[in-house]
Amino acid sequence: MRQQFLLVNTDLTRTDQSAYLQAAEALKSSNYTALTDRNRMPVYPFLLSLLYQPGLSEEAFFARGKLLNVGLSLLILPILFWIFRRYLPLFTAVNLLLIHAFTLYMFKAPFVQAELLFYLLSFVAYLLMCRLLWRPVGERVWQTAVFTGIVLGVAHLTKASVLPGLVLYVVTAVWQAAWGWVGKRPWQRPNRQFWQQMANPALVVLLFLITVWPYIQNSRQQFGHYFYNVNSTFYLWYDSWDEVEAGTKDHDDRVGWPTIPIEEIPTAAKYFREHTPGQIFTRFLDGLLVILIVTTFSYGYAIYFWLLVGFAFVLMWRNRQTLWQKLKPHLFLTIFIGSYFISYGLLYAWYWPISSGNRFVLALFSPAMFTLAFFLYRLLPGHLMLKNREKGSKPLNFGPLLNWTYLAILLVDGCIILTVRISTMYGGA
Repeated sequence: MRQQFLLVNTDLTRTDQSAYLQAAEALKSSNYTALTDRNRMPVYPFLLSLLYQPGLSEEAFFARGKLLNVGLSLLILPILFWIFRRYLPLFTAVNLLLIHAFTLYMFKAPFVQAELLFYLLSFVAYLLMCRLLWRPVGERVWQTAVFTGIVLGVAHLTKASVLPGLVLYVVTAVWQAAWGWVGKRPWQRPNRQFWQQMANPALVVLLFLITVWPYIQNSRQQFGHYFYNVNSTFYLWYDSWDEVEAGTKDHDDRVGWPTIPIEEIPTAAKYFREHTPGQIFTRFLDGLLVILIVTTFSYGYAIYFWLLVGFAFVLMWRNRQTLWQKLKPHLFLTIFIGSYFISYGLLYAWYWPISSGNRFVLALFSPAMFTLAFFLYRLLPGHLMLKNREKGSKPLNFGPLLNWTYLAILLVDGCIILTVRISTMYGGA
């Protein structure tokens, strides 16, 4: 981390860092009345602004910003470990924490970016939405729903990427409630359980809107749309960054609605009208290949992910009937999890012509690693035992074997990280 801080991250103009610093300075100088540019969300610039003082040099503020992110990472890692340990065995929780620390946080901590804070908030929001679908009725479920809406709101104000997940949750939760009513009582009025289940997504959306209301109301006043964001509103529908710079970005889209003819405004309808199915498919395919390449030759987290994916796939396939029996009572949670990763994966693949670094797809890293580990160590723990054919011999437990394999790889990879990779690989992309 020290090498990234002092030797690698020395240019504040790379990967949006100067933009975050300028936004924080503008907030502080204007007594928090300045508009953000609707590209970067306000939570992280606000935290940075607490470190800014009039007359502070750009380099000094840059150093303080890096220290802030290092401090945030030191707070986030114990929270992650608490979450891992709450649901997983101790050895597995320790391994997951070490993987996060050595292959992700060590590289990204000394950068003035909102990503690490967003990764935590989006991960917690994902777990809370899963919890609501796992147990939609109960004494304190409404409290979980309230907390979920607030966390989603704060996550949205950190980085505008949670809306697809929120929409998926609401659709799945409403479907779950309706299915429970229609499947059991098709000719009766909805009972109390139905309305309790319907109240969950309603509370989540309500608290989400309350949390983000001041921001989106300001967006409506200044830009004409509540959820105005230059990336999702415009950039998503361009074919390259050059088009972005020559299009709405060059026509003040971060100050107000861009001053170009309405027929030149990029929209989903315009994009699909002007592109063939082959071009659309190619963009998705190229994006997926870019993600695969970028993540493989990155900080080092990919080997742990693919090892866990491979192990989980083999185990779940061998025990697919048992797995189905365990998942059947939680069908809608399973649907949500699958659609969550597929939808975000396709969105990141679609966005690759605009930005193809690690920063976006890494929002899925913690949820994916946790979900796979939960499947293995909580849903199928008995099937981790492989019985030998010889009588009297002890069965082989693949659970500890996987953990020891991870630890062995971490020891070797950790030496490479600490001696070579940490001082040569740029962690801000």
